[in-house]
Amino acid sequence: MKKLDEFFVNRLGCALFATFAFGLALCGGIAPAAAQTAAPAACSLPTQKAGTPEQTAWQLFVAINCPNQGKLTWETWTEQNCWYNPGSCATGTERKRFAHAVSLLATKGRLQALRAGAGLAGCQAMLTTSTAPANMLPFVPKNLAASPQFCEEVYVNASEAKFVNSPPGAKPGVNLATNVGQASYIAATNTALQFPSDAVEVKADWVAASSLNAASFFDCDSKKPDGIYVQKIDGVCYALVGVHISSKLYPNWLWATFEPQSSLTNPNRCNPALYSSCNDAWGSNPASSTGQATTLTKNVTNLMDQAGLPKELRNYRLVGAQTDYNQPVASKGLMGNSFVEFNATVPPQQASCITCHAYAAINVAVNPPGQGGGGPIGNAPATGKPQIPPVIPGRHWVQLDFSWMLGFMPQGK
Repeated sequence: MKKLDEFFVNRLGCALFATFAFGLALCGGIAPAAAQTAAPAACSLPTQKAGTPEQTAWQLFVAINCPNQGKLTWETWTEQNCWYNPGSCATGTERKRFAHAVSLLATKGRLQALRAGAGLAGCQAMLTTSTAPANMLPFVPKNLAASPQFCEEVYVNASEAKFVNSPPGAKPGVNLATNVGQASYIAATNTALQFPSDAVEVKADWVAASSLNAASFFDCDSKKPDGIYVQKIDGVCYALVGVHISSKLYPNWLWATFEPQSSLTNPNRCNPALYSSCNDAWGSNPASSTGQATTLTKNVTNLMDQAGLPKELRNYRLVGAQTDYNQPVASKGLMGNSFVEFNATVPPQQASCITCHAYAAINVAVNPPGQGGGGPIGNAPATGKPQIPPVIPGRHWVQLDFSWMLGFMPQGK
């Protein structure tokens, strides 16, 4: 049992793909019904999977990035830090934007603080030539300023938030906003967790302009970078350097990651020596690439035209999509975002969103419940088919339906 408990704190080298009794009003609402009704069809989240995972991924990307009351649609959803630390959220229809560290924490102490309800605070240092492990040194960007940092946000749509707040069949007062609540729900229903099919998570990573050297510096006003979406958050100019999307339209979720075609912010994009080449037969021409610029297919540009997406987002490309452990087939199950996973210290050739998230679990056999927290233990694979601990509802480790967001919830009482 001790070894299984250590499973969740020994290896923190996989990126949290994401992601509640406090309600949506506390964490910010979603667009009014009238605004949703008037939106183009391309701005509606898909309700069923398309012909290929890549097509589904692009439908999601376009829908979540539709303009919505001066924001991108996903920015109107619920952000995870509201649940980890309710006091960090503003009340009313507006809330403070978060610029915080990744949920994948580097130390056991910080992990314990998060689960104690401290929330996520501050941004996080990027890997540099002085901090990167030897096997990651070749991939450190050459244009970093002193003490560069990046920030992260994880948002979930209304369906996913409702599931966490009020899971079906739960007893009054029981929700999934704490590990104790999760264990109680699992024991009462005698089943593992299953999110609804329309649940969607979005993880966005941002780099501040001040994190790049003078030659690469940009701003949000007079010197916007070409082909990169930028935004001021709390008065600081950030570039959107990575977008992870997960969707429960598939049994093991759809995992898709996007990056801008920019050597300024994403110089390692599609580099198979780091994580994986880019593979997208539905949206990219050519379909496979190792970092060179590609063009969007008419499939994608038609969707973007209908949705009225900001022009900068037309320079973003799908790295790949996964719905099973052997995908993308071209990269033999390897898939990672060259910015997000790299700065979360995922080793080269060890990135797979679906494998990483398969390890999200909770031990309901102990009190308080044993908590999930990172990735595989020992020789368990970081890519491909995972080596999952026994799944015995009510007695042992129970999977949290691929959700590290649940695994990192406060312990509760």
